[in-house]
Amino acid sequence: MIEDMGKDYRIKKRIYLVKLLRLLVVLCMLFVGCSRTPETKAGPVTLTREHFCSVCRMILLDFPGAKGQMLYANGRYDLFCGTVDLFTFYLQPDSPKDIAAIYVNDMGKEEWLRPAGHWIDAKTAFYAYGGQRKGAMGDPLVPFSDRKDAEKHVKEYGGKILLFSDMTMALLNPVSHHHGK
Repeated sequence: MIEDMGKDYRIKKRIYLVKLLRLLVVLCMLFVGCSRTPETKAGPVTLTREHFCSVCRMILLDFPGAKGQMLYANGRYDLFCGTVDLFTFYLQPDSPKDIAAIYVNDMGKEEWLRPAGHWIDAKTAFYAYGGQRKGAMGDPLVPFSDRKDAEKHVKEYGGKILLFSDMTMALLNPVSHHHGK
């Protein structure tokens, strides 16, 4: 009888230890999962006179209008003197696939002749396309974070409003590479 009690005690102790071990494993998994820092989106590059367009090799700051930049997961980046060059590069079949972020100037908060910052996610921008305003590459795609600013621009300069998903090579070909005509 005493032997049976000792056996029961050992079985209960093993069950308890197995449950405790399982609990510790679950807690460790939760701790590891919660302790990971979330991946942060790459921030935009601050442009200087040392930066050239990745497509046409012109000095970015020498031209009016919105600029663009494409940042990659490995820390590399491509810079563009205009949004048309940015989209022309992005839409190529062999364009890089490890894109971490795409930024354009918010022209609702920038001076046309010398945009200096106010970078926004290109995928969420509203683009004024066509019209009378000219950029580094002729007819620009003028990005805005606020649709009302894009509508105001279209009312003043003409054109229409497009989204990131509207961009195609067929759309861009007529406006590509006019170099400030």
